[in-house]
Amino acid sequence: MTHLAISALTDVFLACLVFFLAGLSFRPDVERGSPAWIWGLYLAASGVAPMLGAVGHGFLEPIDHPAALPLQFATRAALAISIFLVLAATAGQFMPVRWRRIALAAGLAALIVNLWSVWTADNLLPLIVTNAATMLLALALHLRGLRSGLGSVAMCVGIVMMIAASLMVPIGGDGVAGLGLYGTVHVALMPTVFVLFLGGRRLRRTRVPALEA
Repeated sequence: MTHLAISALTDVFLACLVFFLAGLSFRPDVERGSPAWIWGLYLAASGVAPMLGAVGHGFLEPIDHPAALPLQFATRAALAISIFLVLAATAGQFMPVRWRRIALAAGLAALIVNLWSVWTADNLLPLIVTNAATMLLALALHLRGLRSGLGSVAMCVGIVMMIAASLMVPIGGDGVAGLGLYGTVHVALMPTVFVLFLGGRRLRRTRVPALEA
């Protein structure tokens, strides 16, 4: 199998796992709009990206189909949306109303910039920078929140794993022998999203602003 085919195959496995975990996140006791509910949306958006990637890598890119570029944009757009959802869940978990609004406004602005960047050019740098900044903010707030019970050890571990897996792409290389770079990244993301799912189960399940109550 070529590295492109392996990338498509591992994308399928990753998408199935993430969609399964997203479904488990929408439990009956999770209120719509709560941090836990938003985290479920994050997992769902994170599943859309490898699902679209599997279609692109497996069917369109090998034959240079004209739909390959629009599908690539849709894949990266799903990643940009997932980054915003991480910020939204983090803000809902830790921030008072005023700072939450500021964070969401900044996140929406970054989302627009990221969508414009991936639409107009083959430039992943804004997406990589925004993802790193968002994940580091979430990591810092979860570490600070461990004493109060708002933070999650599993979320901290998952975020570190996500950052490590994401850095494989800009660093480059051939990945694990037989898998290629992107196949290796996809395999590394499988345990990562499971740990992030466990971290999401520690998020508040209600929209009640606990920090203001």
